[in-house]
Amino acid sequence: MSARILVVGAGSIGLKQVRAFSTADPSTSITVIDADERRLALAREHGAQTLETSWENTDLSQFDGVVICVPSHLHVPFLMRCLQEGVPVLCEKPLAASWDGVPELLAEAEKHPGAIAGIAYVRRYHPAHEYAHELVHSGQIGPVLSVRVCAGQPFAAYRPDYRDIYYASREKGGGCTLDFASHFLDLIQWHGGPIRSMQGFARHLALAGVDVDDTVAVCFDFQDSPAIGVLHVNQYQPVNENVYDFSGPEASVRIREPGFECEVWRKGASSWEHVHLYGADYAEALRRQAAAFLAAIGGGPPMRTGIADAAHTLRLCLDLLEAQEETNRA
Repeated sequence: MSARILVVGAGSIGLKQVRAFSTADPSTSITVIDADERRLALAREHGAQTLETSWENTDLSQFDGVVICVPSHLHVPFLMRCLQEGVPVLCEKPLAASWDGVPELLAEAEKHPGAIAGIAYVRRYHPAHEYAHELVHSGQIGPVLSVRVCAGQPFAAYRPDYRDIYYASREKGGGCTLDFASHFLDLIQWHGGPIRSMQGFARHLALAGVDVDDTVAVCFDFQDSPAIGVLHVNQYQPVNENVYDFSGPEASVRIREPGFECEVWRKGASSWEHVHLYGADYAEALRRQAAAFLAAIGGGPPMRTGIADAAHTLRLCLDLLEAQEETNRA
């Protein structure tokens, strides 16, 4: 029997999720709700059914799972409803745009330990990052002692409307820290475990027409290991490139996006060893995430980023932003 999935929000990421679920399992029944008729028309063009109704008036019992693709300041109440009604949920990242309601959400999640509830930090589902995760956790690197991630993109070229959408508002989850850097913080913690403390900067340096942060530079350590890491992210450099390095005494693993190239330099080697992975892109990671959610609904493993994981990442991001605001006022 095909799964019945409700996608809430038919903006850019909502339509990507429609495509991902359609590709993951063409038999999936996908329904979309959105307040904007133009967006609903686009969803229909992507093969989804649509309902002209509000979130509050939608009967969630009609669906096997809900995918939340609304701005992040709305995530907490939407997640809370899904937990309380026992409906599996996959929610876009970040978990929220502030800490309001998060403690109550965590308490509600603890009441439902078997609930299917994931936060869509999609890079955990890319084959290159899965390979690196296996390399790290199998001990082939030895203890991971150094983490270095340098990422950037010409954001205005990809989202020319960035001034007019959620991104322009810190209160709606806009800015580099919450919208972009949190992706890398989540992935770093998948490989290295929870970050214990983080210090650095989050500043607006270049993007025109907004005042939210477009640059993040932080250093951090971990709760369960002596490793030290650094992350630098910006959203204005001409090249779209993310480079990840995880190193220990026995090996280093490097992933470069886009292209998701993966290389390993082992102790005693004289060059990088290219890891031959089939050509997977960002859309493939979305497809695999959708497939994982469908599998979880069917009794499979839980989603890789849960509510508690995403709350920890959110707290790190908010602490950074609040510290930067204090510095700016000084």
